[in-house]
Amino acid sequence: MKLSILVTSFFTITAVQAQSLLNATASYPQLSNFTELLSTFPDLAAGLLTNINTGLQRQTILVPSNDAFDNYRQRNGASISSLSSSDVGNILNYHTLPGALSSSDIQQPNGLVSETALRNSTYARRENATDAGHSLPQVVYISSTETPTGRKIKARQISALSSVDVRSGEDNAIELEQTPGNWSGGVFYVVNGFLTLPVNQTDTMTAANLTSFVRGLVRTNVTEGTNAARGLTCVCPDNQAFEAISNSNDNLTDGPGSLLATVSRHGLTGSYYTTNFTDGDMIQSQNGYPILVTRRNGSIFLNDARLVGSNYIANSGSVHALDRIMGFLNTTTNETTPANASIYDNTSNIPTPTPMTTSMTSSDGVIPTSDATDSQDLPSATETGASGSAAGGNGAAPTGSTEGTSSATSMRGLLTGASVVGTAFVMSLFVLGGAKD
Repeated sequence: MKLSILVTSFFTITAVQAQSLLNATASYPQLSNFTELLSTFPDLAAGLLTNINTGLQRQTILVPSNDAFDNYRQRNGASISSLSSSDVGNILNYHTLPGALSSSDIQQPNGLVSETALRNSTYARRENATDAGHSLPQVVYISSTETPTGRKIKARQISALSSVDVRSGEDNAIELEQTPGNWSGGVFYVVNGFLTLPVNQTDTMTAANLTSFVRGLVRTNVTEGTNAARGLTCVCPDNQAFEAISNSNDNLTDGPGSLLATVSRHGLTGSYYTTNFTDGDMIQSQNGYPILVTRRNGSIFLNDARLVGSNYIANSGSVHALDRIMGFLNTTTNETTPANASIYDNTSNIPTPTPMTTSMTSSDGVIPTSDATDSQDLPSATETGASGSAAGGNGAAPTGSTEGTSSATSMRGLLTGASVVGTAFVMSLFVLGGAKD
């Protein structure tokens, strides 16, 4: 009797594990448009399919509901299936996360920054000189609670006692249903919109209504350089705070009191998110000024400036909003001199940057792939030349993509089902007495 139950359980679990994503989502009526999309583009692969038949790669797929397709069609006047295979491939890659993320994984108290399979260099430029040529994939920010450091701006479209938001490019947030489905390559979650492919720094700032800082970049003629940089985080004072200094400052480029020096103090080399702003860490601005990170009462401070908006995903890194212009830190006393109008009236009071004795050792707050359940590094997809605006839940359809998304393995494996369940899974069933997820 026990053997019969064990054998029955084995074949039941094996059938679940062997389901392709197409077969797994076919049982959800609200996902019929997604299954149709997969059938329309059967040769797309990248992160969705690579190595699926080995049983080693585990992935999380964010599957748009039929409502997401309807909203996209209403905003763009055309269905998402009318896009080129390259554009659809980039969008699907952005909806693909490494590792089979559990419900607890996506509900971290401080949020979760997760890599995706999106590596197209138009939308993923997070690496900097210290990365030694190593390409970094684009990320999403997943948050289950409203916090002072990560406010939710977009209105919720799914009613629930609690919700999980996924932040992507252009300050677009969609909602994720917290109960996962299973397929042969990992898990999937239903989402009520399409993620937006990230854009450059200044467009990201504009989407987050940090327009005064953008004007400061324009006035000092550094817009092009800011958008060309790789691996950049901009911490931007909100409009009221920045205008109090910039509107009265006619000194654009001369010395530490200039507008150029001010905007440069708010640029950080590397991709910083709220997940890697660690209490007590010291960061150096792009023009050499020290910045002390402090976490207090649920808020994050950079010197004396508090984060009031955070984790805006840009193609080259991230953008955060501050409630004021950062003051000047004395690294001996850890006291900050406020950057108010009076100090700019007498620029001799503005200190020159000094080298720091300690610095933050990590500039990437992305969840390590090894921390995700049964995950392994996603293989690099060959980058394609794409330009123009990104597709996503904000209704911006991509334009100008020229080449198809490369794939090491055809999507046909996803559509027809995995041929190998995985030796490790079978062994765990019999040796450990149960299946490991």
